[in-house]
Amino acid sequence: MAESQVPYPYDVATIASLKASLSELRFATYLAKASGDEGFAFALYLYNARLAKSFLFPLSVAEVSLRNAVDGVLLQRYGAAWHLDASFRDNVLTPESVGALDKAIERARSNVRGKVIAELTFDFWSNLFRSEYGDLWRTKANVAFPGLAHGEGRHEIQLLVKEINRFRNRVAHHEPILDMNVPDLHSKIIKLVELRCQVTAGWMRHHSTVSVVMRSRPNLGGSAPVTLASRSDHKFEVVDHKSKLVDHVKAEAQPCAAFVCIENGGVVGAITHQQLALYIATKALELDGMIDLNDHTFADVLSVPAVKDGFRSMHAGSSFLDAIEVLQEPKTRVVVAVNPDNGAPVGVVLRAHRRY
Repeated sequence: MAESQVPYPYDVATIASLKASLSELRFATYLAKASGDEGFAFALYLYNARLAKSFLFPLSVAEVSLRNAVDGVLLQRYGAAWHLDASFRDNVLTPESVGALDKAIERARSNVRGKVIAELTFDFWSNLFRSEYGDLWRTKANVAFPGLAHGEGRHEIQLLVKEINRFRNRVAHHEPILDMNVPDLHSKIIKLVELRCQVTAGWMRHHSTVSVVMRSRPNLGGSAPVTLASRSDHKFEVVDHKSKLVDHVKAEAQPCAAFVCIENGGVVGAITHQQLALYIATKALELDGMIDLNDHTFADVLSVPAVKDGFRSMHAGSSFLDAIEVLQEPKTRVVVAVNPDNGAPVGVVLRAHRRY
């Protein structure tokens, strides 16, 4: 993801080689933003790469949603072979769009609609919302995009897709995007998908890492990577997995984020307070409200599938961005940062700590 957990040595020979590979002209853009500081310029270059990568997911969802919306309208109006329909090609499409469609058919080496659609570019789909296609969308815009408000139509979609397409092309051609209004662009991508399907937009927003990457922008004062260890909670309790719950669940116990379970010196699991409380409550119900914590160990809690599957351990020096991706997995509830030298836990991050 264009990042490292240790500083990269930018010596004279390395900088010269990188400039030759990336081109002086291309690097000059970042050097200017870095006020001539070459090390910082490379940090900005890498940040730009991470930012561009983070947009690949929302852009792909937007593009697929857009083309499926258009395909649905064309399918309804011109049939399953709309890409070959003479009335559509001769009376609706501009010569430029006909040319783009023919190139897609040529690349697909097939007249099968699905294969042709896969070869059509975002440019083709976005161009179908220009004013020349007003008649096509007069009664169909709200069908393809049910989220449009009363009185809205093709024009509102065009404004969104035009800007998104321009941004997508910059990402695809590896151009600088770090100084663009990326929060606004991210919002517009979400808006476009939302107009098509609110559920899909919510799913995309939940899994997008754009906001996380934006917070990792380096600064001239110091561009060290953000590690899992630096962001983890160091208030946790280490327990032997075979120890009894009664020995640790006490009123006078120091508050901690989680219990980290150890076996033979290695981390084998982690239990949040919520998981422990649920376990105790469940067992109490099975025993008519009475439970003796002397009869239960942390290993018993770890045997619960939701607890077992909700634990992940990671190298303490791992990127915090990678840890966030792990925390976004449906079953994950806690990540334990582990010292790679001795296997000891150094911190924990709970899913509930932050909105991802």
